[in-house]
Amino acid sequence: MMNYYVNEAQDPRADLSTLPQRTGMKKKSSGFSGLEQLLSDGGFRCSACGRFHPVTVKKALISDGALSLLPGELASLGVSKPYVLSDPNTFEAAGRRILGILDAAGIEYKSYVLSKKRPAPDERTLGEAVMRFGPDCDCIIGVGGGVINDTCKMMTNLTHRPYIYCATAPSMDGYASTSSSMDALGLKTSIPSNPAGTIIADTSVLADAPMEMILAGIGDMAAKYVSLVEWRIATVITGEYYCPEVADMMASSLRRVIESAPAAVKRDRAAVAATAEGLVLAGLAMTCAGVSRPASGMEHYISHIRDMRGLSFGTRTDLHGIQCGFAVLPCLRAYEKLRRFTPDRKEAIRAFAAFDYREHAGQLRAFVGEGAEAMISLEAKEGKYDPEKHPARLDRIIAGWDRICGYIDTLPKAADYEAFCRSIGFPTTPEELGMTEDELVSCFDLAGDVRDKYVLSRLCRDTGLVKTRDDIYSLIAP
Repeated sequence: MMNYYVNEAQDPRADLSTLPQRTGMKKKSSGFSGLEQLLSDGGFRCSACGRFHPVTVKKALISDGALSLLPGELASLGVSKPYVLSDPNTFEAAGRRILGILDAAGIEYKSYVLSKKRPAPDERTLGEAVMRFGPDCDCIIGVGGGVINDTCKMMTNLTHRPYIYCATAPSMDGYASTSSSMDALGLKTSIPSNPAGTIIADTSVLADAPMEMILAGIGDMAAKYVSLVEWRIATVITGEYYCPEVADMMASSLRRVIESAPAAVKRDRAAVAATAEGLVLAGLAMTCAGVSRPASGMEHYISHIRDMRGLSFGTRTDLHGIQCGFAVLPCLRAYEKLRRFTPDRKEAIRAFAAFDYREHAGQLRAFVGEGAEAMISLEAKEGKYDPEKHPARLDRIIAGWDRICGYIDTLPKAADYEAFCRSIGFPTTPEELGMTEDELVSCFDLAGDVRDKYVLSRLCRDTGLVKTRDDIYSLIAP
C-alpha cells in the first residue's frame, strides 16, 4: 500500500490517524473523521484561519438499503410531489427501484429519463431536464452520477426547490460541492450551484456500479495528492488563502478512499461505503474552503483540456475521475524532476521573455478548438504570461524555494503511485486512454490556461525548467 503524507511543519510524515484530534473534530466510532459532526453542526469556526466554514448538506445516508429511507426524507421536508431525474443507465440502476418505493408509499411524482445514455453536463442536458420539470413539483430527486448531480444542482438554482441526491456510483467528489462542472460553449467551467440537502448512497447500488465508475471515484480522490500540494505552493508564490484544517479534512478523505480502494474494486460493500464517505467529505472540504483548491489543480486541468478537445473535435474522452487519476502520474514525475532543479534567475527571465504567446494561443486554438477563445480572453485580463510581471513572481519562487521543495517532498513517489494504480486496474499509460504521448504533452502544456490558478505547468515555465515541448516530454517521461 502506498503511503500518503500530510504537510505538517513539524513532521511532514505525520500519521493521518491523528487528523481528527488536530482539526478539533470528534473521532467517531466508525473511525471516520467528522462527517456526522460536520453535518449536524452545519460547519465550524476555524481556529486556524479564523473563518466560519459552512456546510449546506444536512444529511448523508450511506448504508445498505438506504433508498428505503427516501419517503421519510420527503416527509421531513414537507414535500408531496418530487421530480425524479435520471438517465437510461441510472434509471435501471436505481431509478426504477425509487419509483417503486414512492408508489408503495403513495407518493405522487413526476419522472423523467434523459434521452442519452451518457448525457453531457451541458446546456442541452440542463435544458432537457428543465423543460420536463413540472411546475407543481415541490422537490427534486436526482438519480445518478456526476452529470445528473450537476444538472440537478443547477435546477435548484432555477426552481428554488429542495434537492435530494440518490447516488448510483461512488464515481466523483461532487456529491456535496457547491458548484456544477459544466460544458458551456466549449469551455469546461465551474458554476456556483446548490448541493443536495440530503445525500442517499445505497451501497447495494453503489457496489454494483460499472467498474470504471468505481475507479473514477478513486481517481478523482487520488487527484488530491497534487491539488493539496499545489495549494500550499500557491501560498508561497501568489499569497493565496489557505486553511490547514480544510486541507487536513481533504487529506483524511483521500486516505480513506485510497485505503479502501483494493477492497472497493472487489465490490466489498463496506469498502464502497468508505469510498462514498470519503467522496462526500471531499465535497464538503471544497464547500468549507469556498474554493476548489483543495480538490483540483494541474491534474484536473489536464482532464479539462482533453474534455474541451473532445467537445470541439469529437475525440475520445473518459470519465472525469479516470482522466484526473491518470494525470496524477505525469504530474508526480514532473514534480520529482522539478525537485532536483534549482532556478537560475537570469536564465529563467531570459527564457520567459522569449516565450511567444501568440504562438501559444495558436496552439490552444488548434488543439482545444472553440473553448480556446474563452481562455485567451481570460489571459488578456490576467496577464499570466506578461514578461513584466514575471520577475517579481520569480523572486518569490526563489526566496521560497526551500518551502516549495518541502511541500513537493510530501507527495508520493511516482513509482509507488504507478504500482498502486496497476494493483487496482487503473490506467497508467496514455495509450490505455486512447491518447498519444504528443496529445498528453499538449494537455500538460495548455493546462495552465484553463483557470487563473497557479499550477505545475506555470511553475515549470516560471522557473525556466520548461522552454519547449521537448522539455515537457522529458519532464513527464517515466
